[in-house]
This record gives sequence, C-alpha cells and structure tokens, in this order.
Amino acid sequence: MTRADDLVVLLEVARAGSFVGAAAMLGVDHTTVARRISALERDLGRSVVIRGAGGCTVTDLGRDLLDSAERIERALADVGERAGDAGSGRSSNSLTGLVRIAAPEAFGARFVAPVVARLHRRHRGLQVELVTATRPLVQGVGSDIEIGVGLPASPRIETVPLTEYCLGIYASAEYLADRGRPTRTGELAGHSLIYYVDSLLRVDDLQLLRDLFPGGGAEISSTSVHAQLQSALAGGGIAMLPAFLADREPGLQRILPAEVSVVLQFRALLAPRVLRRPAATAVLDAIRREVAARRAELLPELPGPGRESGLPDSSP
Repeated sequence: MTRADDLVVLLEVARAGSFVGAAAMLGVDHTTVARRISALERDLGRSVVIRGAGGCTVTDLGRDLLDSAERIERALADVGERAGDAGSGRSSNSLTGLVRIAAPEAFGARFVAPVVARLHRRHRGLQVELVTATRPLVQGVGSDIEIGVGLPASPRIETVPLTEYCLGIYASAEYLADRGRPTRTGELAGHSLIYYVDSLLRVDDLQLLRDLFPGGGAEISSTSVHAQLQSALAGGGIAMLPAFLADREPGLQRILPAEVSVVLQFRALLAPRVLRRPAATAVLDAIRREVAARRAELLPELPGPGRESGLPDSSP
C-alpha cells in the first residue's frame, strides 16, 4: 500500500529537482529520500522518478500523483497550523514554509530582499532562499519564483510582467576628465567599456553592446553588475547599468541620457500550479506591490539640459 508520506517526498523531489534538495526541504538525509522513492516505486511497480546527472525528472506516472500529494501536504499543513495557532495565538493567515526565489543580482538586492525581510518580520514561519543569477527564464530549475529579463526561451512557458526598467551609460568624473565626455554616440567607440562577460551572457535582451558600440567589446567585464558598478566608480570606463542602481551613486555621471536609454522588462515565472507553494503566490504579490510603489526608481525621468551630472536620487 502506498504511504501518504512517500507521496509528500515525491512532491518535494519534483519541486527541488534532486534528492539532495528535497532532503534539505524535508529535514532528512538524501538517502532517506531515495529509500522512500524506491518504496513508492516498489508499491506501484513502476518508476516515478528518472535520475540523471543533472538531477531528477518526474515520470508521467509521478506527475499524475502530484495532485494527490499536494492535497495531502495541504491537509497536513492545515492541521499543523491549527495546532500552532491554538497554542501560540498566531493568526491562521500566517505564511509558512520555504519559498525559493531566483532573481537578477541588482534587482534581487534592491527590490526582492527588502520585501522578504518585511514579510518574515510579520510571518516568522516563512523562510526564503534568494539566489541571484542573470539567466534566461527556464521552468524546472527548482525555484518557486523565477525572475528574469525579457521573455523566456520557450513560448510555452507562461510568465507575468513585473515592471519595466531603464538602463543608461555612466562614468566617473575622474574618467571623463581624463578621457573626455562623449557628445554623441559615435564617440563611444574610442572609450573603455564595462559590461558583462560576453561569452557568459545568456540573456538575449542584455546583448546591448553590439548595437551601441559596433565592432567593440568590453575592456572590463564581469558576471556581477555590482563589480561593473565598482569598476565604473574607480574610473575604469563607461558602464551600462540599471538606473535604479547607478543613479544612487554620487560618484557616477550619466552620459548621453537622451540618446542612450534602454528600457527592458523584468518578468516572473511561478512554478506549475501543482508544485506551487501557497506562500510563493503571496511573496510574488508583495514583490509586485513593491515595484509598483518604486516605479520612479526603475523608470526615472530623463535628465533635462545641463542635468547630466547623475546626482543621486533624493527620494526616500
């Protein structure tokens, strides 16, 4: 007979994409997860998980079982929450459990981290793992919420728009005094550029240097946008940066704001419904409210004549 807890283990394997990840969520050893999956497959007489070098994939039979597994998990969570509420006086609306979020580095630090910190203060049972990475939106990477730039690689992946944001080019006063301030885009080719490592940049929407600087690549490149920012502050060259990051730095000046202003879009991908943690939807809603309230940081008005100094944002 199939045990209910074996189905819950299967659900966590499907969410995490690996036995190790599922074990971390369940608070057990990965060998225990493997043993429970083997027991489930023995009871059913068929495989529910395909193990590979890149992780685990749930079979068609395994996917058919996920609805039942989710109902069991929800019932167990309801019982636990009622017992906890009765003993602690905690609201039954409390968010609990682990939510995994993947987001681009700067957006994750500036917008996602404050949201999850405030949510955790109100919901002490909520845990959040925030992984920062600049990568295409791909379903099945083990995150409850995946935030990326632009549309996903596959049109079959459904995403929701979060917000548009603006990028511009910035340099330090020291660099501009030494190398001169470009007065038109044609003069950018003679300058040192700071941007992502081209061979490691996997997001098509961020492949911007080819249009702005034909025939040239970045002299200083990094996979970290914060490293790019620090390189520009140190006078290493002209960097293309998100305005919400660079406009806060008094040591940077925005160059050619009217000519070079690129607007891109952050989009969010939630795990499939059957794998979706209830808390994940609440966290995403909070992130959407945050970016709506701070839209001026993401899409600042372009400076007018004589305001190319890139003064820091004075808003709170």
